[in-house]
Amino acid sequence: MIDTDKYNKLKKAFERERKSRKEAERIIEQKALELYYANQQLLETNKNQESIIEKRTRDIEKSKEDLFKAKKVAEEATRAKSEFLSNMTHELRTPLNGVIGLSEIVLNEDLNENVRDMLENIKFSANHLSQVINEILDFSKIEAGKITFEDIQFDLPELVKNTHKNLSQSAKKKGVDFILDYDESIPQSLKGDPVKLNQILNNIVGNAVKFTEHGYVKLTCKLSYYNESKETVTIAFKVKDTGIGIKEDQINNIFGSFMQSDTTISRKFGGTGLGLTITKNFIELQGGSIKVESKYGKGSTFIFELPYKHQKDAPVFKEKSNPFENKSVDAHILVVDDVKINQLVVSKILSKWNCSVDIASSGKEALYLLKQKQYDLVLMDVQMPEMSGVEATRIIRTDEEFENVRKLPIIAFTANAFEESQKEIMDSGMDGFITKPVNPDKLFNEIKSIIPDKTHS
Repeated sequence: MIDTDKYNKLKKAFERERKSRKEAERIIEQKALELYYANQQLLETNKNQESIIEKRTRDIEKSKEDLFKAKKVAEEATRAKSEFLSNMTHELRTPLNGVIGLSEIVLNEDLNENVRDMLENIKFSANHLSQVINEILDFSKIEAGKITFEDIQFDLPELVKNTHKNLSQSAKKKGVDFILDYDESIPQSLKGDPVKLNQILNNIVGNAVKFTEHGYVKLTCKLSYYNESKETVTIAFKVKDTGIGIKEDQINNIFGSFMQSDTTISRKFGGTGLGLTITKNFIELQGGSIKVESKYGKGSTFIFELPYKHQKDAPVFKEKSNPFENKSVDAHILVVDDVKINQLVVSKILSKWNCSVDIASSGKEALYLLKQKQYDLVLMDVQMPEMSGVEATRIIRTDEEFENVRKLPIIAFTANAFEESQKEIMDSGMDGFITKPVNPDKLFNEIKSIIPDKTHS
């Protein structure tokens, strides 16, 4: 007989178990469904992420491509700009070489004062134009980060006095006094870049004279710092004028590229608007500083400091003399240039030093003459039609036909002042270079450095 009580207990237990199983199945089914939906969402998210990543990858690739194209365009623009400036330099410096070179030669002849004065003015104007060209080139080098500075011995008093002498004439014509206050405790011989200092002084003092109609311009040079043990000095320069001055809201603009304190100034006084930009860069890149104080209608004061090296036992400089006096070059020189005026200027200079000179009007003609005659030196123009000086030099250095003259010294005669061009010149096998307009002293020194046994001074 069945135990009813026990049966009911088992039945209830079974029912509870069945209900629990059903609840568990429901929960499992619900969780499975939730997991399915979550998995679907994850798949969709992954798909979206892959799409986003793919899109971003495409965007990055496109950006890289755009960047590459932009870089190529920029490089092409830089190359075109350099080529334009190179050609412009050549075209402008070639006639300037004739004007400055012939003026230099004639000024060393016996002349009456009237003719000498006119020639000095011609040379001054040509040098001014040359300075404008140099400003454009210097600005281009500064932009490209390729400006370099010399580290040579120079005579500071002579440099400053020459600036005073050269600009005194301009000041005198305007009825403006140009005063020089020079501290005699400054060491005479310093080491640095005299050419850049000359440009700085000519820019600042030249501006002061240009913008001053009445009163004076005063250039003050003081010894600001001297460390004898470290052989370093700092020179403080101050240029004060009683000119038109600068408006207060325009002072910060004067060092900007192509900027002048007032647009009417460029119309009235001229100028590229690059002088002070270049000046500031020249000073700061040499470890110096510059500031300006001005009152509109009252005048301006530019103050700058530059550090230099000083050696106590450095040689004392001799006063500059006639570049043709007491100098001789006992050499047979071939001058290669396609421009008649350049041929004339260089041959006249060389003749003053008692050189024997032959002229070639092209690279091809130079190669022909080198087969016919013996030379001690070649002055080779770089930019010529048919065959450039660089190409002619490479042939001389490498062709078996010119084995006898392979080591013949060659000096480049170029109107191009760009570092890239100078590198190409030296890589071609040339031994040195002279930039146009030609400076007789620099030409003599370059010749002397290459054929010292043939030069006498």
